[in-house]
Amino acid sequence: MLKQIAKNIRLQFSISVIFLMLITPLFVGFIAYSYQTNYVTYKNNAVNLVARGNQEFINSLVALLNPIASSVRVTSRMISAQPELANQERIAEHLLVNLENNPNIVSYFLATKDGSFRQVQRTNKALPVGDRIPPDGSHYVSWVIDRSKKAEAESVYTFFKASGGVVDKFSTPTKYDPRTRGFYIDTVKAFSGRGADAMVIDNPFFAASTKQAVIGTTIPFVGDKELLGTVTAQVAVRSFSDFLTANVISRNSQTLIIDTSGNIIVHPDVDKGFTRDRDTLTPRKVLDLPNSPAAMAQQLRADSKKNQIEFQFGPHKETYFAVFQPFPSSFYKPWEVMTVVPLNDFLQELNAINQRLMMFGALAFVFIAVMSVYLSKIISKPLERLTAEIQSILDFTASESALVKSSIYEVNTLSKAIRKLKTTIAAFTSYVPRDLVNDLMSSGNALELGGESRYLTILFSDLKDFSSLSESTPSRELLRRVSSYLELMTYAIKEEVGTVDKFIGDAVMAFWGAPKLDQDHAYHACVAAVKAQRRMVTLNQQLISENKPPLVVRIGLHTDAVIVGNIGSSERLSYTVMGDGVNIASRLEGINKEFGTHICVSHSLFREAGERLWLRPIDQITVKGRKGELIIYELLGIRDGTQETQATEAEQRLCLSTQAAYEVYVSHDYEAALVSYDNIAREFDDALAKVMVEKCRQKLAS
Repeated sequence: MLKQIAKNIRLQFSISVIFLMLITPLFVGFIAYSYQTNYVTYKNNAVNLVARGNQEFINSLVALLNPIASSVRVTSRMISAQPELANQERIAEHLLVNLENNPNIVSYFLATKDGSFRQVQRTNKALPVGDRIPPDGSHYVSWVIDRSKKAEAESVYTFFKASGGVVDKFSTPTKYDPRTRGFYIDTVKAFSGRGADAMVIDNPFFAASTKQAVIGTTIPFVGDKELLGTVTAQVAVRSFSDFLTANVISRNSQTLIIDTSGNIIVHPDVDKGFTRDRDTLTPRKVLDLPNSPAAMAQQLRADSKKNQIEFQFGPHKETYFAVFQPFPSSFYKPWEVMTVVPLNDFLQELNAINQRLMMFGALAFVFIAVMSVYLSKIISKPLERLTAEIQSILDFTASESALVKSSIYEVNTLSKAIRKLKTTIAAFTSYVPRDLVNDLMSSGNALELGGESRYLTILFSDLKDFSSLSESTPSRELLRRVSSYLELMTYAIKEEVGTVDKFIGDAVMAFWGAPKLDQDHAYHACVAAVKAQRRMVTLNQQLISENKPPLVVRIGLHTDAVIVGNIGSSERLSYTVMGDGVNIASRLEGINKEFGTHICVSHSLFREAGERLWLRPIDQITVKGRKGELIIYELLGIRDGTQETQATEAEQRLCLSTQAAYEVYVSHDYEAALVSYDNIAREFDDALAKVMVEKCRQKLAS
């Protein structure tokens, strides 16, 4: 009694300990997995959010520039249609309308090939024009340099009211020549390459007339395919900077527009994007930004060539990630948006969730530990009794005993199963000797020899001139090449639910319709054969690129009733097929050599799936061991197949032409057949047609 109690205590304790040992890593793993999953989800969401934000930046900036470019293009085309407008006062009205209609434009001007210049811009009391303070009541100023009549020209400044009336006008000597400026020089270069469709978007530069950093959009105007001048609209870089500042993705994120060389095009703080020496702006590189995560991100991007980068930065190694998004290829500048964000900007909610998860996990673990002790007690007692019952069965000492009952469904089910097992074994020993039953219970059921007759499709494949290839090719290279071919065949067969029976050297034997029944076994075998041939083309292309001779596969397919099952001896079994149909399939594979074909199929397969295939008749042959002649066909493609297995238009015409020639041939009109096959041979360079030409000649000669 004490010994049994000790056993109960050990089992109960063991169940409790094992259960806790199992559940502890599960809980720890669950919490870790939940945290990691949530972390990855939040991080991926953050990256996706930044990527979408970058794309929205790009879309908004392109949308900002597109109307400006459109207005410039309209002006360019208008002047191209009437070149005289470039030096007429009325063009100023058009420029002024464009300036009024787009508040983002700070300056609108045109320059001609003779050095004339015409500009309109808004006035600013703090911004002198021609060294004069704009007069009261003026809203716009026009700056005109007319070199159309003389080389020496002067700057003429005209101040306008908002309603268009002139407030003041004066002139000063000038040496300004727009043709020496970057916007004009770059446009001339672009025009030589793209003609009238050329458009130039400047990197930021300092505009002397507006005393600020601007980005200009310039388009040429032409006449008789000759560059007559340019039209330019300028937007303040500060407009872009203000847009980046007003549309931050997160509290501590930073977004820059840069070029492919790492130069800053637009910085949220406009003065940090470049350095200024008098009236010259020098772009600042991202790498030169002091104590900046953007600089580290740019360096890591240059090393890794990735558009999404995660890194640690700062004294506390805070995790950051950077996302780079290029402008579309249709845009005229190789710019991209770069956003750098500390990951903690997106993890505040995740940290709160993880705290609640840890508290819930701790409470759940305590509850499960208490329940495990209670449940182990319920389980341990009936399990001990069932263990004793099973041991008595294995020892053949089982006797009648009461059914073990438990409140656990599985234990009750196991108890009933053990009782049935005892009854069955007791009955079985009435028919079979006890020693044999004991051996079977110890070692398991033995496999049995046997098979059944089934109507299947069998495939044989072989490589052309394999003997010569094996003599001239090193063993390792031969093994590699043949293995590539066998792997290709195996995948094609498996994709069409076939069974690879065996490999015999370079030959493959397979069948369809067993062990799993397949009503379309003939069709699936044909699809696999066509796939194999088409994929051999790719393999041979690789071999040819390596200066190695290609491999030519010949395949035979036949449908017939054969024996399939476990065939062999008690020492060695093989699940295979046997019968005359196997020999015919092998013979059809060899017949390819006689007729120059690649996939030879029998008439029985034609009856099974011919309407779904692109076949052409070859000839009638006599197979050893069979009476009468068999019609054989060459398979070229699948009528309802995929792009990989469909016959080409040439193959379809070849099938139809061969069918017509064969019908003449079997009607014994060998002269007409000779002409038909000869035409096929000439048109398609077809090996089968050439063989049949010789056969027709032999028939005519005999």
